[in-house]
Amino acid sequence: MSYRDQARDLADKVNTALERREELLKSYQDIKYRLRLAQAENDHFLDMISETFPEVRDDLSSSSDSADGLGAPSDDDDKDNDDNAMSPTRRSHKRSDMSPGVSSDTRVTKRRRRQGKRDDRSDPKPIEPIKRDSSGNIIFPMVVGRGMDEIHIQDLGRIVWTPDSYHTSRYIWPVGFRSTRMYPSMRDNRARCLYTSEILDGGDMPVFQVTADDMPGEPFRASSSSGVWKQILDILMANGLGVKTHASGPQMYGLSHLAVTKAIQELDNAGKCKKYIMQRWISPSSDTRIKEASVDGAHESDGSDNAVDRSHLHT
Repeated sequence: MSYRDQARDLADKVNTALERREELLKSYQDIKYRLRLAQAENDHFLDMISETFPEVRDDLSSSSDSADGLGAPSDDDDKDNDDNAMSPTRRSHKRSDMSPGVSSDTRVTKRRRRQGKRDDRSDPKPIEPIKRDSSGNIIFPMVVGRGMDEIHIQDLGRIVWTPDSYHTSRYIWPVGFRSTRMYPSMRDNRARCLYTSEILDGGDMPVFQVTADDMPGEPFRASSSSGVWKQILDILMANGLGVKTHASGPQMYGLSHLAVTKAIQELDNAGKCKKYIMQRWISPSSDTRIKEASVDGAHESDGSDNAVDRSHLHT
Protein backbone atom coordinates (compact mmCIF):
# COMPACT_ATOMS: atom_id res chain seq x y z
CA MET A 1 0.00 0.00 0.00
CA SER A 2 1.40 3.35 -1.04
CA TYR A 3 1.89 6.23 1.37
CA ARG A 4 -0.93 8.08 -0.39
CA ASP A 5 -3.32 5.17 0.21
CA GLN A 6 -2.23 4.94 3.83
CA ALA A 7 -2.79 8.68 4.32
CA ARG A 8 -6.24 8.43 2.72
CA ASP A 9 -7.13 5.47 4.94
CA LEU A 10 -5.92 7.31 8.03
CA ALA A 11 -7.93 10.40 7.07
CA ASP A 12 -11.05 8.26 6.70
CA LYS A 13 -10.51 6.78 10.17
CA VAL A 14 -10.03 10.25 11.65
CA ASN A 15 -13.25 11.50 10.03
CA THR A 16 -15.12 8.43 11.29
CA ALA A 17 -13.79 9.02 14.80
CA LEU A 18 -14.79 12.69 14.68
CA GLU A 19 -18.31 11.78 13.55
CA ARG A 20 -18.56 9.23 16.34
CA ARG A 21 -17.35 11.84 18.80
CA GLU A 22 -20.11 14.24 17.71
CA GLU A 23 -22.71 11.48 18.13
CA LEU A 24 -21.45 10.72 21.65
CA LEU A 25 -21.47 14.40 22.60
CA LYS A 26 -25.06 14.77 21.43
CA SER A 27 -26.04 11.62 23.31
CA TYR A 28 -24.30 12.91 26.45
CA GLN A 29 -26.09 16.27 26.28
CA ASP A 30 -29.43 14.52 25.81
CA ILE A 31 -28.83 12.22 28.79
CA LYS A 32 -27.69 15.17 30.91
CA TYR A 33 -30.86 17.12 30.05
CA ARG A 34 -33.12 14.13 30.76
CA LEU A 35 -31.39 13.56 34.09
CA ARG A 36 -31.98 17.17 35.08
CA LEU A 37 -35.67 16.86 34.19
CA ALA A 38 -35.92 13.58 36.12
CA GLN A 39 -34.38 15.20 39.21
CA ALA A 40 -36.78 18.12 38.97
CA GLU A 41 -39.76 15.76 38.58
CA ASN A 42 -38.54 13.70 41.53
CA ASP A 43 -38.44 16.80 43.77
CA HIS A 44 -41.81 17.92 42.44
CA PHE A 45 -43.59 14.62 43.14
CA LEU A 46 -42.01 14.29 46.57
CA ASP A 47 -43.29 17.77 47.44
CA MET A 48 -46.75 16.61 46.37
CA ILE A 49 -46.44 13.47 48.50
CA SER A 50 -45.44 15.53 51.54
CA GLU A 51 -48.63 17.62 51.19
CA THR A 52 -50.99 14.74 50.38
CA PHE A 53 -49.62 12.45 53.12
CA PRO A 54 -48.68 14.60 56.14
CA GLU A 55 -47.49 11.56 58.08
CA VAL A 56 -44.36 11.25 55.91
CA ARG A 57 -43.36 14.92 56.00
CA ASP A 58 -40.60 14.40 58.54
CA ASP A 59 -38.94 11.94 56.15
CA LEU A 60 -38.82 14.47 53.33
CA SER A 61 -36.57 17.48 52.97
CA SER A 62 -38.12 20.90 52.63
CA SER A 63 -38.88 21.79 49.02
CA SER A 64 -36.81 24.93 49.49
CA ASP A 65 -33.74 22.73 49.92
CA SER A 66 -34.39 21.01 46.59
CA ALA A 67 -33.72 24.15 44.54
CA ASP A 68 -30.59 23.91 42.43
CA GLY A 69 -29.99 27.63 42.30
CA LEU A 70 -32.72 28.21 39.73
CA GLY A 71 -35.69 27.15 41.82
CA ALA A 72 -37.61 28.86 44.57
CA PRO A 73 -39.28 27.82 47.82
CA SER A 74 -42.54 26.09 47.12
CA ASP A 75 -45.86 26.67 48.85
CA ASP A 76 -47.65 23.90 46.95
CA ASP A 77 -50.59 22.57 48.83
CA ASP A 78 -51.77 21.14 45.51
CA LYS A 79 -53.28 17.73 45.38
CA ASP A 80 -51.79 16.23 42.24
CA ASN A 81 -53.35 12.95 41.12
CA ASP A 82 -50.43 11.78 39.00
CA ASP A 83 -49.48 8.16 39.56
CA ASN A 84 -45.73 8.76 39.46
CA ALA A 85 -44.57 8.68 43.10
CA MET A 86 -41.04 7.91 44.24
CA SER A 87 -39.80 6.60 47.56
CA PRO A 88 -39.33 9.39 50.11
CA THR A 89 -36.27 7.64 51.52
CA ARG A 90 -34.34 8.32 48.32
CA ARG A 91 -34.57 12.05 48.89
CA SER A 92 -33.46 11.87 52.50
CA HIS A 93 -30.44 9.81 51.41
CA LYS A 94 -29.64 12.41 48.79
CA ARG A 95 -29.65 15.17 51.40
CA SER A 96 -27.34 13.14 53.66
CA ASP A 97 -24.80 12.82 50.84
CA MET A 98 -24.97 16.52 50.00
CA SER A 99 -24.58 17.74 53.58
CA PRO A 100 -21.91 15.54 55.20
CA GLY A 101 -20.97 18.25 57.70
CA VAL A 102 -24.46 18.49 59.19
CA SER A 103 -25.81 15.85 61.53
CA SER A 104 -29.07 14.09 60.70
CA ASP A 105 -30.61 15.28 63.99
CA THR A 106 -29.89 18.90 63.04
CA ARG A 107 -31.45 18.46 59.60
CA VAL A 108 -34.58 16.83 61.02
CA THR A 109 -34.94 19.60 63.61
CA LYS A 110 -34.63 22.30 60.95
CA ARG A 111 -37.12 20.53 58.68
CA ARG A 112 -39.66 20.23 61.48
CA ARG A 113 -39.19 23.86 62.46
CA ARG A 114 -39.73 25.04 58.87
CA GLN A 115 -42.67 22.70 58.29
CA GLY A 116 -44.30 23.62 61.59
CA LYS A 117 -44.06 27.31 60.81
CA ARG A 118 -45.53 26.73 57.36
CA ASP A 119 -48.53 24.72 58.58
CA ASP A 120 -49.47 26.94 61.53
CA ARG A 121 -52.54 28.92 60.43
CA SER A 122 -53.28 30.05 63.98
CA ASP A 123 -50.63 32.76 63.76
CA PRO A 124 -52.56 35.90 62.74
CA LYS A 125 -51.27 37.77 59.71
CA PRO A 126 -51.59 41.52 59.02
CA ILE A 127 -54.40 42.55 56.71
CA GLU A 128 -53.06 43.81 53.40
CA PRO A 129 -55.02 46.67 51.81
CA ILE A 130 -57.22 45.91 48.79
CA LYS A 131 -58.73 48.53 46.51
CA ARG A 132 -62.49 48.62 46.99
CA ASP A 133 -65.30 50.80 45.67
CA SER A 134 -67.65 52.89 47.80
CA SER A 135 -69.83 49.83 48.40
CA GLY A 136 -66.92 47.77 49.70
CA ASN A 137 -66.63 45.57 46.59
CA ILE A 138 -63.16 44.62 45.39
CA ILE A 139 -61.96 46.56 42.35
CA PHE A 140 -60.57 44.23 39.68
CA PRO A 141 -57.98 43.52 38.64
CA MET A 142 -56.36 43.02 42.04
CA VAL A 143 -52.64 43.65 41.65
CA VAL A 144 -50.38 41.57 43.92
CA GLY A 145 -46.65 41.06 43.90
CA ARG A 146 -44.03 43.41 42.53
CA GLY A 147 -41.77 43.76 39.53
CA MET A 148 -41.26 40.52 37.59
CA ASP A 149 -43.58 38.69 40.01
CA GLU A 150 -46.54 41.05 39.61
CA ILE A 151 -49.83 39.19 39.14
CA HIS A 152 -53.23 40.58 38.22
CA ILE A 153 -56.22 38.76 39.74
CA GLN A 154 -58.99 39.18 37.17
CA ASP A 155 -61.68 37.08 38.89
CA LEU A 156 -61.88 35.29 42.25
CA GLY A 157 -64.44 32.78 40.98
CA ARG A 158 -66.96 30.91 43.12
CA ILE A 159 -66.47 28.36 45.87
CA VAL A 160 -67.28 24.70 45.31
CA TRP A 161 -67.14 22.96 48.70
CA THR A 162 -68.14 19.49 47.59
CA PRO A 163 -66.41 17.30 46.61
CA ASP A 164 -63.58 18.23 48.94
CA SER A 165 -61.01 17.95 46.14
CA TYR A 166 -61.72 21.64 45.49
CA HIS A 167 -59.81 22.66 48.61
CA THR A 168 -56.99 21.57 50.93
CA SER A 169 -56.06 22.64 54.45
CA ARG A 170 -54.20 25.67 53.05
CA TYR A 171 -55.88 26.57 49.77
CA ILE A 172 -59.33 26.85 48.25
CA TRP A 173 -59.60 26.34 44.48
CA PRO A 174 -62.52 28.57 43.40
CA VAL A 175 -64.03 27.62 40.04
CA GLY A 176 -63.69 30.55 37.65
CA PHE A 177 -60.61 31.97 39.37
CA ARG A 178 -58.48 33.76 36.78
CA SER A 179 -55.17 35.60 37.02
CA THR A 180 -52.64 36.94 34.53
CA ARG A 181 -48.91 37.51 34.67
CA MET A 182 -45.98 38.21 32.36
CA TYR A 183 -43.44 35.41 31.87
CA PRO A 184 -40.85 34.38 29.25
CA SER A 185 -42.40 33.31 25.95
CA MET A 186 -42.24 29.69 24.79
CA ARG A 187 -42.20 30.90 21.18
CA ASP A 188 -39.60 33.67 21.37
CA ASN A 189 -36.71 33.42 23.84
CA ARG A 190 -36.14 37.17 23.62
CA ALA A 191 -39.70 38.14 24.55
CA ARG A 192 -42.11 37.94 27.45
CA CYS A 193 -45.80 37.29 27.00
CA LEU A 194 -49.00 37.30 29.03
CA TYR A 195 -50.04 34.02 30.68
CA THR A 196 -53.60 33.46 31.91
CA SER A 197 -54.03 30.98 34.78
CA GLU A 198 -57.51 29.59 35.40
CA ILE A 199 -59.31 27.09 37.61
CA LEU A 200 -62.04 25.19 35.75
CA ASP A 201 -64.86 22.91 36.87
CA GLY A 202 -63.71 19.36 36.21
CA GLY A 203 -66.54 17.59 37.99
CA ASP A 204 -64.86 15.35 40.56
CA MET A 205 -61.84 17.60 40.81
CA PRO A 206 -60.67 21.03 39.58
CA VAL A 207 -58.82 21.46 36.30
CA PHE A 208 -55.95 23.94 36.25
CA GLN A 209 -55.40 25.64 32.91
CA VAL A 210 -52.73 28.09 31.74
CA THR A 211 -52.79 29.76 28.32
CA ALA A 212 -49.97 31.79 26.77
CA ASP A 213 -51.10 34.88 24.89
CA ASP A 214 -48.92 33.98 21.90
CA MET A 215 -50.26 30.39 21.85
CA PRO A 216 -54.02 30.93 22.36
CA GLY A 217 -55.04 27.65 20.76
CA GLU A 218 -52.73 25.49 22.89
CA PRO A 219 -53.80 25.70 26.56
CA PHE A 220 -51.95 23.62 29.14
CA ARG A 221 -54.00 21.61 31.64
CA ALA A 222 -53.28 19.50 34.71
CA SER A 223 -54.86 18.30 37.95
CA SER A 224 -52.77 20.70 40.05
CA SER A 225 -51.61 24.29 39.75
CA SER A 226 -47.97 23.22 40.11
CA GLY A 227 -48.40 20.48 37.54
CA VAL A 228 -49.72 22.78 34.84
CA TRP A 229 -46.97 25.36 35.35
CA LYS A 230 -44.34 22.63 35.35
CA GLN A 231 -45.31 21.76 31.77
CA ILE A 232 -44.50 25.33 30.77
CA LEU A 233 -41.26 25.43 32.75
CA ASP A 234 -40.10 22.21 31.06
CA ILE A 235 -40.58 23.80 27.63
CA LEU A 236 -38.76 26.97 28.68
CA MET A 237 -35.90 24.87 30.05
CA ALA A 238 -35.72 22.91 26.79
CA ASN A 239 -35.50 26.24 24.96
CA GLY A 240 -32.40 27.09 26.97
CA LEU A 241 -33.94 29.65 29.32
CA GLY A 242 -32.68 29.73 32.92
CA VAL A 243 -36.04 29.39 34.62
CA LYS A 244 -37.07 27.48 37.73
CA THR A 245 -36.89 23.70 37.47
CA HIS A 246 -40.22 23.56 39.28
CA ALA A 247 -42.39 26.17 40.90
CA SER A 248 -45.15 26.65 43.42
CA GLY A 249 -48.43 26.59 41.55
CA PRO A 250 -50.28 28.71 44.12
CA GLN A 251 -47.49 31.28 43.89
CA MET A 252 -47.61 31.36 40.08
CA TYR A 253 -51.41 31.71 40.21
CA GLY A 254 -51.25 34.41 42.88
CA LEU A 255 -53.20 32.28 45.35
CA SER A 256 -50.46 32.31 47.99
CA HIS A 257 -50.59 36.09 48.39
CA LEU A 258 -52.21 37.05 51.70
CA ALA A 259 -54.54 39.61 50.12
CA VAL A 260 -55.90 36.93 47.79
CA THR A 261 -56.20 34.43 50.63
CA LYS A 262 -58.35 36.87 52.61
CA ALA A 263 -60.49 37.77 49.60
CA ILE A 264 -61.21 34.10 48.88
CA GLN A 265 -62.05 33.43 52.53
CA GLU A 266 -64.66 36.19 52.26
CA LEU A 267 -66.43 34.50 49.33
CA ASP A 268 -69.80 32.83 49.89
CA ASN A 269 -69.60 29.22 51.10
CA ALA A 270 -65.93 29.44 52.13
CA GLY A 271 -66.91 28.27 55.59
CA LYS A 272 -68.30 25.05 54.11
CA CYS A 273 -64.86 23.84 53.04
CA LYS A 274 -64.34 21.30 55.82
CA LYS A 275 -60.63 20.60 55.32
CA TYR A 276 -59.65 24.23 54.94
CA ILE A 277 -58.12 25.97 57.98
CA MET A 278 -59.12 29.61 58.07
CA GLN A 279 -56.27 32.11 58.26
CA ARG A 280 -56.69 34.61 61.08
CA TRP A 281 -55.99 38.29 60.54
CA ILE A 282 -54.90 41.31 62.48
CA SER A 283 -55.46 44.90 61.38
CA PRO A 284 -52.26 46.92 60.71
CA SER A 285 -53.15 49.44 63.43
CA SER A 286 -53.23 46.67 66.04
CA ASP A 287 -49.91 45.15 64.98
CA THR A 288 -47.89 47.66 67.00
CA ARG A 289 -50.03 47.09 70.07
CA ILE A 290 -49.46 43.34 69.88
CA LYS A 291 -45.69 43.75 69.66
CA GLU A 292 -45.65 46.18 72.60
CA ALA A 293 -47.89 43.95 74.67
CA SER A 294 -45.72 40.93 73.85
CA VAL A 295 -42.61 42.74 75.06
CA ASP A 296 -44.33 43.87 78.25
CA GLY A 297 -45.65 40.37 78.85
CA ALA A 298 -42.17 38.90 78.47
CA HIS A 299 -41.02 40.93 81.49
CA GLU A 300 -43.90 39.85 83.74
CA SER A 301 -42.66 37.74 86.62
CA ASP A 302 -45.78 35.57 86.72
CA GLY A 303 -45.10 34.28 83.17
CA SER A 304 -48.72 34.81 82.18
CA ASP A 305 -49.58 33.99 78.54
CA ASN A 306 -52.56 36.32 78.61
CA ALA A 307 -50.67 39.62 78.44
CA VAL A 308 -51.80 40.23 74.84
CA ASP A 309 -55.32 41.37 74.20
CA ARG A 310 -56.62 39.23 71.32
CA SER A 311 -59.96 40.95 70.93
CA HIS A 312 -58.78 42.55 67.69
CA LEU A 313 -58.12 39.27 65.86
CA HIS A 314 -60.21 38.47 62.80
CA THR A 315 -61.08 35.21 61.10
